[in-house]
Amino acid sequence: MIGKRLKAARKAAHMTQTELAKRAGIDELTVSRISHYETDTHSPNFQQACRFAEVLDVPECYLYCRDDVLADQLLAIHKRYKKFRFNPSELSELERAEKELKIALETISSLLSKRTEIMINDELPASLKP
Repeated sequence: MIGKRLKAARKAAHMTQTELAKRAGIDELTVSRISHYETDTHSPNFQQACRFAEVLDVPECYLYCRDDVLADQLLAIHKRYKKFRFNPSELSELERAEKELKIALETISSLLSKRTEIMINDELPASLKP
């Protein structure tokens, strides 16, 4: 099943076997492996299949799925929710921005609290001020 899905994903990505091999880190001397994988003569190990999935932007389970309808649905879900996934550098940036936002909110809260305190003190008669 991997072969059929690998070939379909590669073609959908408009890549040659050589290009896929290069992007997936397969040695130029063994590019023919892609052909063997696509014809199910040989099967890639799980790590290599995961690398192919990453390069081809498909979920790993798509490559292993036996049911064509389910495979198509998995691919559709993957593409639909792709916009909600972040890479590690994007996650780091979001975490940094979240920390900065928390600090800014704490500062604003503190300033508002001080402002309220000042306003109350200004409105109190002198005899009631601390």
